[in-house]
Amino acid sequence: MYLRTPKRYRQGNKRSPFSLRWLWLWILTPLVVYFGIQIYNNLDTIAPPIHEALYNAANSAQSQIATSQAPPPTPTDDPTDALTSANVNWAQGRIEAALNDYRRVLDAVPNDVQTYYRYTLGLTMEGRLTEALKAAERTVTANPFSSDAWALRAMVLDWSGKPGEAAASALHALELNPDSARARAFLAEAYYDMGNIEQALDTVEAALELDPQSFEALRVRGLLSWNTDYQETRQYFSEAFDIAPNMPYLAIDLAQINFALQEYDEAIDILRGVVEVNPQNTLALFYLGSYYNAGIGNYAQAAEYLTRCVEADSTNINCYYLLGRVQINLEQYTNAAQSLKAAVDNGSTDPRHYLWAGRAQIFNGSCPAAIPYLQRGYELVTENTAVEVIQALESDLNDCRVPVAQPEATEEPAG
Repeated sequence: MYLRTPKRYRQGNKRSPFSLRWLWLWILTPLVVYFGIQIYNNLDTIAPPIHEALYNAANSAQSQIATSQAPPPTPTDDPTDALTSANVNWAQGRIEAALNDYRRVLDAVPNDVQTYYRYTLGLTMEGRLTEALKAAERTVTANPFSSDAWALRAMVLDWSGKPGEAAASALHALELNPDSARARAFLAEAYYDMGNIEQALDTVEAALELDPQSFEALRVRGLLSWNTDYQETRQYFSEAFDIAPNMPYLAIDLAQINFALQEYDEAIDILRGVVEVNPQNTLALFYLGSYYNAGIGNYAQAAEYLTRCVEADSTNINCYYLLGRVQINLEQYTNAAQSLKAAVDNGSTDPRHYLWAGRAQIFNGSCPAAIPYLQRGYELVTENTAVEVIQALESDLNDCRVPVAQPEATEEPAG
């Protein structure tokens, strides 16, 4: 049973007439009023920092929410597989396939000199020199202290018709590595193209002393024998090709010397081997067209290869020019006029190209359409222009009833 127990009586203390609660009230109230008045009077000064603090706090909260809800970053593609594929294709001479693989990984390996080197060399061997020049600069950027990068830049510059700049680049490569046979080989080629034959010979011999297996040096040594001994040239070119059979430009060189030796079938077989694995190699396609045109006399086959060349590179002046010449041989004058016009429109400065662009119009029965080409070709004549080209331009202009302006005779000084 629950029993209620009565509470004991406790005597309470008497309440004090003075309360601490009221004391604090009297102290704090004036302070609150004072600070309130100060805030109100200085509202213009105080408000902006408060607003900024509140704004930053809100932004911070939004950023935390967005970060917590953001998707995970996209993973970077691993270039390993593409590089492996590229290196295999390169070793087997499938340069076009290797180029496609290297192109995919360039941004992923910005400092990989070998990748940029092969990409640049591949473009050069494909005859895509405008692209190769840009790629050569990126190769140097990948490692400015790489002798090979500067040497390759020299090669591309020389092939682009800038042997002076090429020599400077090769000399810088030798400053970085005095024992580079590659840099000496490309320097020798630049000297050769500048007409410094003795200096070129000394330089390439020094390269071969450094590395007798340098296919670059063997090739240049063959170039230096071209005008004196075709057999010696073929020997050097063959040695270079045996060392690096995956390099299409060595095969093209070997085909050229075989053609010069009138071994047309051998030359064509070599070039066919190039285009079987690199079907858009414009250098090989151009020479196949040239050999079928001039060596074999099979104009239809020549036109087929040259058409493939301009399809692979719509800016290829030489292929358009030769295609137009072949189409004239086939009496396809309308097509020839279009091809030769394309050669001119793409920036040719060769008087021969303007001569034949004009002749194609004459074959189509239109002297008025031919005259601008013939006149421009005559304006482009230099001291190195073949005499027969100059005479042909003058003859065609006369046939179209356009007088040829002769240079004014200078008077002999008196006495």
